[in-house]
Amino acid sequence: MNINIKTFYATLFLLLSILTSSAQTINDSLKYSELINSLLSKNGKIAVIHKYYKPDSKRDSVFIYNEGKLIDSKQSNFNYRQFKNNSIISYNTNKKEIEILNGHTLKNQIIPNVTKPIIIENYGLLFYLNSSTKIYNLVQILQKGNKVIWTSPKDKVSFTDVSDDKQNLIIQYSNKQKGIEIINLTNFKKTVNKEIKFTIKQAIWSKKHPIVFLLPNSIGDNKYPFVTFYHYNNNFIKKQVLNDSSYYHDLESTSNNSFKIIRTYNSNYLPYNTKKVELWSTNDRYLRNAISKAGAQTTTTNEHTFFNYTNNEATLSEKLNNYESISLNENTFLVFDSNQYLDYTYQWSSRPRDISIYNIKEDTLTVIVKQLNSPFNTTSLSPKGNYFIYSKENTLHFYNTNERIIENTLKLKKNNELKKVRLRTWSQDERFFYFSANSNLMRYDTKTKTFKTIISSNSADLHYSVLNSSNNSTYNANSELYYHSLSNNNNLLLVKKWDSKKNTQSLVVLDNEKQNWIVKDTENRISNIKYSDDLKSITYSLENFNNPKSVYLFQKNKTILLLENKITKEHFSWQKQKIISYKDKYGNNLKGVLFYPKDFDPNKKYPMITHIYEIQNQIANIFTYPTYLNSNGFNITLLQENKYFVFLPDIFDTQQGTGLSALHCVEQAIDSVLKQEKSIDKNNLGLYGFSHGGYETNFIITQNHMFKAAVSGSGNSDIIRSYFSYNENFVSPFFFQFENGQYKMPKTFKEDKDLYLKNSPILYTDQIKTPLLTFTGKKDENIHWEQQREFFIAMLRYKIPHVALFYNNEGHGLLKKENQIDITKRLIQWFDYFLKDIDTKEANWVYQYTTFEEERITNN
Repeated sequence: MNINIKTFYATLFLLLSILTSSAQTINDSLKYSELINSLLSKNGKIAVIHKYYKPDSKRDSVFIYNEGKLIDSKQSNFNYRQFKNNSIISYNTNKKEIEILNGHTLKNQIIPNVTKPIIIENYGLLFYLNSSTKIYNLVQILQKGNKVIWTSPKDKVSFTDVSDDKQNLIIQYSNKQKGIEIINLTNFKKTVNKEIKFTIKQAIWSKKHPIVFLLPNSIGDNKYPFVTFYHYNNNFIKKQVLNDSSYYHDLESTSNNSFKIIRTYNSNYLPYNTKKVELWSTNDRYLRNAISKAGAQTTTTNEHTFFNYTNNEATLSEKLNNYESISLNENTFLVFDSNQYLDYTYQWSSRPRDISIYNIKEDTLTVIVKQLNSPFNTTSLSPKGNYFIYSKENTLHFYNTNERIIENTLKLKKNNELKKVRLRTWSQDERFFYFSANSNLMRYDTKTKTFKTIISSNSADLHYSVLNSSNNSTYNANSELYYHSLSNNNNLLLVKKWDSKKNTQSLVVLDNEKQNWIVKDTENRISNIKYSDDLKSITYSLENFNNPKSVYLFQKNKTILLLENKITKEHFSWQKQKIISYKDKYGNNLKGVLFYPKDFDPNKKYPMITHIYEIQNQIANIFTYPTYLNSNGFNITLLQENKYFVFLPDIFDTQQGTGLSALHCVEQAIDSVLKQEKSIDKNNLGLYGFSHGGYETNFIITQNHMFKAAVSGSGNSDIIRSYFSYNENFVSPFFFQFENGQYKMPKTFKEDKDLYLKNSPILYTDQIKTPLLTFTGKKDENIHWEQQREFFIAMLRYKIPHVALFYNNEGHGLLKKENQIDITKRLIQWFDYFLKDIDTKEANWVYQYTTFEEERITNN
């Protein structure tokens, strides 16, 4: 075998450079740390802040405050959480010990030898196994000593479990004659039932009723031969025999004496050998199963069965086959089939479906709304199930599930406004529904059936979110319908307001008509917001591009600085930034964020690297840290320290298509930034994009040659191939991304083929004159890695200098530390070589693999 000596040494050099780069350990400076506002006790007195050292978690520290005064600080990286009586608790997994800080005495209590702890915070209880004695303990933590509520050696216990709401503990003893024992954790009352003799492997607790389902199978094994229905308040128990050849899921109580269960069974034998062939049919509404269930010889059906022990009836409804259902009450359910329509133009979880009310007694379906898209964004089911709200045809509909009528509607000024905000907050009693519409923060009163504007702005640039709410569902069933409910009963609101035009943020507490501003229209970013139950104490972090996070306390209508980040100012005081305003070709107002190089001298010229990815101006007030641990290789601060301008322009998609939109936005942005900052070297411009930004980068360099070098990561190159591909990451045909997803193409491929041809980078590869470095993981299914390889093949065909990196065992972003270091270094070396003419020994791979030997180039 003849091997060209130059090829041999080139390959050897590349291999050695990769090994050297991967083997190096680059320690980011321990001088950089971030403050995380971790916790505020329910009464607002105890605050906990962690100092996180970016490269070394072993150097983490914790600071504990009482009413704004520091009472303890130490090296620790373990999280604290709420505990009864405004105490806080932490579990040290290394030492296997619990630490409790008493919220009244401010004294620490240590409980050693703790394994498998379950912290029942509302009742001041701790359930754990003593690692030394092998004894289970249920302990009540008191101010003076602790009280053991229950204890037993591990070998005498076969099963334990705490309910989801942490109000009950179930125990089964190894001696099955003792039955099971339930301890009410609110009053320690014990209930014993000796009828249960089988070994319990799993307990599923109802979220609405005092019901627990006891199962003989472990989690993940859903072939239940039977399920035991246990009402632990009245000690009623019923063993329900099931078909052990079927799979079961979605156990949900419908009343104190009834429940539903969904059975999955084989319903249709496939008339071909599934071990040898996969049959894909255009008539298949469950196309994602073609991959997830490849090899299965039968298709499956989900069948609803309802058991009612009041009248000892079992009802099977064929009408609900393959439906999802949520129990509203004993007889009615909210139901839908997410695969109802043969429509893959949305991601599978957002596909259109009819949403209906099902009545068991009548065996009827009452349609609420037909062909509703994207229920996660456009619906809200109230906590008790009495109201269902949905947005369709630019109108918000308020549907009363009991009366089965639309009791009110609200016209929205902008289409899909709820999709953008995802605001769906209910009061706990369902009296009020809070939402953002027509640029205002609004409230619907279900009692008076009236709307009220809480904060009026009339500006499309203002956005709101209610912070003192959670999405803890009261429904057992897994569903795509969600809601948030307030964490308090007094309907006080903690609201965050964001002005997307000015990039300012505010915090305000709303008490009916009264607005109590915590922070108003700050240019800093507000994050890590914690609050007391009465919203009279609030802690939060403030940061900006030239200021790391510091933590503040609002209490007694005053604001104090709780903890300032002590990073030496010389590490960030040099930071400089400018906001660049410009318009796209259609007159849309856009912004770009220009970061200046370290030690900037206005009398010098500096190269500039432009990072692209849709709208980016909102990150102008984020403090960035220099690190080589970047999943996409890009780090603003590292580039600034290497004497680069870094520019982040906005890209707005218009009717010309996503690629051409990016091209024209970037052209306008570069033209504007060069006019406003004369120190940018217009002859040394670099371009970078990752994922969707990688696609935009691939396209831009086929159309414009203003950039001297470019880097593209995990980006599409052939959007027509991508349009007609099946994406295993999204479990869906990928054309949904172009029609109703990130690519925002104004027309389908059928409607405007030329539009897609004009926006596909690979069709114009022969026009590329910009040296390009691409990278991806060979397990990337988000944007299939072969898109990068095919782009490489196109550039190979046209003899255009190009280097492609394919990281084995990596996906869309690089997760391995050595690979993160490698790509970050290579990105800097790539731009240094082309924009600064720096050719170090470490970066020699750039020259080696982008320089053609002229005598070896043919005319073909």
